[in-house]
Amino acid sequence: MIKLNKIGKKLLLMVSVIMLIVFGVSFLLNNYFSANYYLFKMKNNVNAVYEELKDLTIPQLIETQEKIENDNNVTIVIIQNSGSTDEINENIEFALFKDKIVLNKFWITENSLEKIKEGKTVRLLFNQGKLKSSLLTVLYEKDQHLVLVGTVVAHNTDALKIVNQLYLYSLLLGIIISILLVALFSKKIITPLEKLKNIAKDITNLNFKQVEITSGDEIEELSHSINEMSNSLKNVHSQLEKKNQSLNTLISSISHEVKTPLSLIQAYTIGIKDGFDDGSYTDIILEQVNYTSEMVDYLIKLSKIHELEVKKEPFELKHLIQKIITQYNISLRNNNVHVVQNLDSIQHSFIYEDSNQIEIVMNNLISNAIKYGEEQYFEINLTNEDKNKIKFSIRNKTTSLQQEHLPFIWDAFYVAEESRNKEISGTGLGLSIVASILAKNDLQYEVVLVDSYIRFTIWFDLVESK
Repeated sequence: MIKLNKIGKKLLLMVSVIMLIVFGVSFLLNNYFSANYYLFKMKNNVNAVYEELKDLTIPQLIETQEKIENDNNVTIVIIQNSGSTDEINENIEFALFKDKIVLNKFWITENSLEKIKEGKTVRLLFNQGKLKSSLLTVLYEKDQHLVLVGTVVAHNTDALKIVNQLYLYSLLLGIIISILLVALFSKKIITPLEKLKNIAKDITNLNFKQVEITSGDEIEELSHSINEMSNSLKNVHSQLEKKNQSLNTLISSISHEVKTPLSLIQAYTIGIKDGFDDGSYTDIILEQVNYTSEMVDYLIKLSKIHELEVKKEPFELKHLIQKIITQYNISLRNNNVHVVQNLDSIQHSFIYEDSNQIEIVMNNLISNAIKYGEEQYFEINLTNEDKNKIKFSIRNKTTSLQQEHLPFIWDAFYVAEESRNKEISGTGLGLSIVASILAKNDLQYEVVLVDSYIRFTIWFDLVESK
């Protein structure tokens, strides 16, 4: 048994009602108007023959009589319009009999003959009773001759009843078959819609499934759109979950990072109040205040990066790096560190990026190399990958990092140094800022650790110089 849902039932009901109306009107027209329509068409046929004959002379009419009768399925009788009414009727009946038209009833009245003599056309229908037929005639006078154009009209009432009965049975059978076919085809249409409805429910419940429909119509196109939507929502949901997880981690890390200096400040403040200060408490408090202030500054920068618009412009990367290194001359001298610059091997270093954001990236990487490098130098290199790419890298030695630390090095507040000594590890926010800027600018980057040397690498697209 075919099971239909609401749409299927509506479709079936709608089609069934339409079919009943159409078939019902057709049956009524056929049953009640077909006989009248048949008579109407026969009258039109006789009148058309009359219009063709009325202007012909009697010799012309006699010459074309046989052809006109055969072409139009009519009988033409031509007699002298003289004698009594009875003689005229007998002559016409005899002429019709010779044409094998047997009549039970036929009589042209004197009144009709008078009208004909006046030049009028008389149209008569003679019902033959039990013969189940009528004689349809048109009578007119031409050159003192009486012309009759007639045709036998069969009484088809009984035949029509039988035909209409068969037609009714055919209609009922057609309606039943049509309803079954509509139910079957509506099921084929509704089944894919049911699948789409279920998929929509799954997507609503964050179950991002796919649906496979091969109907070859708009429903299949709709399924492709829903699959694309499901994929997009899945990706967005995944990203949102990652962001929420990162936000939870960030909040937890901020709480931990802030709690530690505040606890130290509180403890040493109490120590000063109780008179236990050995002269170093104030320095420790200031150190923790500076660390907290530095961390807040980094957090403000990190939050602003997500709001900043990328404003790209052409500039020379080599000049930007050299300018930043110059700004660190004092810090380099104080830390007894020098920079090995391999920048002159390339002649052209124009890139099309946001210079202010790239400057923040370079500042963070260079300051990290100065602060956390374990040798008296670090390297900065610019090399051409090909004619369309330039590779920037900065390399310094570190023994505090291991390979297992690298996947987390870009995370906020991540520090690899287990003691979390702030002089060694810092806030753990600098590289998070770097990663955020590079991702925002769609730049490829990586970090590798080889033989206790860490190397940060960024790739830029070269552009034509001004």
